[in-house]
Amino acid sequence: SAISKAEWGELECTRLPKFIGKLFVGVKYGHDNENVSMSVAVKTAGGKIFVESIDCRPVRDGNGWIIAFLRNADVEKVIVDGANGQQLLAESMKEAKLKKPVLPTVKQIVLANSAFMQAIYAKDIRHMGQPSLVRAVSNCEKRAIGSSGGFGFRSIQEGVEIGLLDSAILAYWACKERKERRKQKILC
Repeated sequence: SAISKAEWGELECTRLPKFIGKLFVGVKYGHDNENVSMSVAVKTAGGKIFVESIDCRPVRDGNGWIIAFLRNADVEKVIVDGANGQQLLAESMKEAKLKKPVLPTVKQIVLANSAFMQAIYAKDIRHMGQPSLVRAVSNCEKRAIGSSGGFGFRSIQEGVEIGLLDSAILAYWACKERKERRKQKILC
């Protein structure tokens, strides 16, 4: 696997960390148009980013479960990837009077994947060891994206939904890219 089970295990928390700020949500529609996955990321008091998968459901179940989650959570930003569903979800979010999601470019997806891998090496990610996410993370290999040497991930093992990993990467990237607002200081 591109990410070993041991590498991912080193990032596991023994107890839930203290969170700072709002949630960042990543939604990934699978390449096969079968499933849609959703994960969240949030900054921790220790300066790390905590990721967790919310769910992976068949596309035929619709987007209602995603909209319900977004309505009830304190969300800063939503990133949606997957040409087979992102426009429909964006329209559903607009009808529900939710913030407009970010629909990333290929360049941004490549950046997100690279940032996620660097964060693993730097041990800047935290998680609670969800079995489904551990399985996706530890059963992936890199695949080429675009023509500039970028990469994404695909499953090594049959039946492992890589969308869980992809949605966690999107959520992580959105959280990492958030610029902190500085308080203005007035000097007399």
